[in-house]
Amino acid sequence: QPSPRWQQTSLLVFREPGGHFFCKIHLHQPVGKLAGSGSGQIALSRADVFAVANQEPTPAGALQLLWNSLAWGLGLRAPRLHARLDAIAHDPDRASELLAEAWRSVRDAGDPETDYAILTTPHGAGRIKWLGPAFSTKFLYFAHGPDATPTHLILDRVVATKLQVTAWPAAPTTGWWPSTYAAYCALMHHWAAEASDRSGRDVSPDEIEFTVFKG
Repeated sequence: QPSPRWQQTSLLVFREPGGHFFCKIHLHQPVGKLAGSGSGQIALSRADVFAVANQEPTPAGALQLLWNSLAWGLGLRAPRLHARLDAIAHDPDRASELLAEAWRSVRDAGDPETDYAILTTPHGAGRIKWLGPAFSTKFLYFAHGPDATPTHLILDRVVATKLQVTAWPAAPTTGWWPSTYAAYCALMHHWAAEASDRSGRDVSPDEIEFTVFKG
């Protein structure tokens, strides 16, 4: 069956004047599906966001990847969107450099703990205001681009809560330390390997993440 990175889709609404969902910060023109004008809903899939990462990592490109990751993750409700955008706009150079550093490290086969620590503190707080640990993991996940099997996986409150109930009683549901995020990624990889052995096909770690999320 197809990987979930080509299936899971979020819908978002253009909310800003002129039709650009993220035009408020006036830093760069949107790319991909976010570049459309007008109003209404568009569907944004994991594959669409991976496609944005199909370029050499740069600070400008990192912001584009972040916009698409946010749009995919926030969907129609877009909670605290303006606060998130204001935080980036307050110091876009610092934010874009941190994001680009993390993106480059993912592309250079960096390990999840190290790359997560670029965007979060040792105690799991976001180094970029309003870009917390959950959205940091979304950015790291999409930073792989469309052709790699992701090693850095999405971890959010939904996934963590379900793991706490079923397999990892001591796991926190937010504010994950870098070592905790690394342990989570290792667990998803271990379960993917077991599922591959049982099913006779290659099961990717993000399929396991998606299964936990939907389960």
